[in-house]
Amino acid sequence: MVLHRLMVCLAAFALQLPAQVQSWNDVKVIAAGTEIRIKGPRPGAIRGELDTTANDSLTLTSSAGRETFNRQQITRVSVKKHGHRARNTLIGLGIGAGAGLAIGAAGDATCSPHCFLGNNLGKVLITPFGAVVGAIVGVLIPTGGWKDVYKQ
Repeated sequence: MVLHRLMVCLAAFALQLPAQVQSWNDVKVIAAGTEIRIKGPRPGAIRGELDTTANDSLTLTSSAGRETFNRQQITRVSVKKHGHRARNTLIGLGIGAGAGLAIGAAGDATCSPHCFLGNNLGKVLITPFGAVVGAIVGVLIPTGGWKDVYKQ
């Protein structure tokens, strides 16, 4: 039964994988000013902001200035994906604070009624510490990246 469910999940995941991207029409609908990366015309990737796209060429503004490339020269076009660093930071903060609260509460539960530093010290100290650690982890999680729009 478990093996059957696993196979169904894997099949559903495989159906969601993107197909090989090969249509130049997908490049033509990218909005001007979008950060893109192209490969093919020279070694390495060329990054810049898209200016215009035609049926047979692409123009972008890179660190070298405004450049136009023929479609035949380009083997790959990728667009910059939106990052989620703030979202990841807030999620990490919440998870860290919750974990800190749970650890602090567990520590406080072992404290007798006459604790030296008080019955809530674990929750008061460990909750913010956990929140800070969680936020730092959230900031460090990789975000953004590139999405291929065209591959030749």
